[in-house]
Amino acid sequence: MFKSVAAVVLASACAASAKNIYIQVANNVSATNGTSVFTPQTVTAKLGDIVFFNFTEGNHTATQSTFDAPCLSAHEHNISLNGFDSGFQVVPNNSFLQSSVPILESNVNTTFWFFDYNTCGIGGVGAINFNASSTETIEGFVRNAERLNGTSATSTSASPSSTSPSSTGSSASSTTTSSSSGAEQITLANVAFVAPLLLAGLVL
Repeated sequence: MFKSVAAVVLASACAASAKNIYIQVANNVSATNGTSVFTPQTVTAKLGDIVFFNFTEGNHTATQSTFDAPCLSAHEHNISLNGFDSGFQVVPNNSFLQSSVPILESNVNTTFWFFDYNTCGIGGVGAINFNASSTETIEGFVRNAERLNGTSATSTSASPSSTSPSSTGSSASSTTTSSSSGAEQITLANVAFVAPLLLAGLVL
């Protein structure tokens, strides 16, 4: 009885504190640098939060991958995983498209690495809840994407790169998480909106 009441109170508290987090996906790239296609490149989300990918320009994807194979979908790299994938989102003029990733009890301690198919090879990648105290850093993820450029992590021409964590990451969660754990438990909800770009700017 008391456990049930406590669970309800906890669930209500989580729902009350939940928030929406937005990542803009647009043509913020040059011929050699795609690290700004996702803005911001990394976000931290808590239980009950929802991460929204707002596609506001161009033709891009938000596709979950793994740290050692940044430019391959999680499922393509490991068939036992079913990570989120928005598919290609071609944004019409004066509109935007939106996809979302809910943060659940089953994945709140998971690092979600993701990429854009069109710019991954030049650094078009990002992360949700990456662990700053882990050797799997966002800088290393970008380097892996640029080195592997969409090929398998088992390629003999390149090897995954890890980076020692920065001392400035002390405020991040100390829980070390797998780069792909829980990928099979998350799906991507996709909703299209036709609205002025001004509106897209307001929600961001």
